[in-house]
Amino acid sequence: MKKTILGLFLYSSLLQAQLGIGTPTPQETFHINGSLQVTNSIFFGGDAYTKGSSGLPGQVLKSNGPGESPSWTELAGVPKATGTVIAVDGAFIVAQEITVQMTSDFSSGTTNNALPIGNLNNEIIDNQDSYSGSRTSNSFEVSADGIYQVTMNMQLESKKGTNPVVGIWDDKNGSWIACVNDTFVAPNDELQTYTLVTSVKMLANNTYSFRVSNLNAGFTIKHLSKGTTGSGPVTQICLKRLK
Repeated sequence: MKKTILGLFLYSSLLQAQLGIGTPTPQETFHINGSLQVTNSIFFGGDAYTKGSSGLPGQVLKSNGPGESPSWTELAGVPKATGTVIAVDGAFIVAQEITVQMTSDFSSGTTNNALPIGNLNNEIIDNQDSYSGSRTSNSFEVSADGIYQVTMNMQLESKKGTNPVVGIWDDKNGSWIACVNDTFVAPNDELQTYTLVTSVKMLANNTYSFRVSNLNAGFTIKHLSKGTTGSGPVTQICLKRLK
């Protein structure tokens, strides 16, 4: 009986001691000086009576500091959203993105005003639900002050020698913040492509819209290309936050 009690006492003492593999001086309760292969799950957290977590597919381990168990989290703290991951002020975020195409042509007569482009309502991506498009108008907001890249590719039909303008309009201040106004050099009622590629500062408390104008003639923005090689979406606008 005395031998049994002594054996249990020694076994209990060993369980409380530090155990080292490949080292005579273990630094923690269990110290491996070498490689470790785990064929199945590995669990973190929990306690002496509760099982920890093996995480979810795609998650990574995040350190919670000394004395705390690491925890499973999304990669680099990225929110669950579709889009490009960028770093802003030391934090990873999904950049706000809007990509839209036309569902049908948009036409207007001569106008002194910058008109919101209608039929721009085929939303390829609007990852922060900020864009609204209809048959006659469109508008959007940005979620944070920052620099945004803008790409507009639009195919117009108009009169030779006129100057259509396409770009982004600040609805709050009633002015263009970026636009292109090349002279229409194609023959009357033929097609010419207008392209704007730039980066501009945009503010979270403003409303913006994609607009067009032509002081000297009517015009049509085409939603499909045409020709002997076939047709496809030709007018597209993209906006993405850079920083």
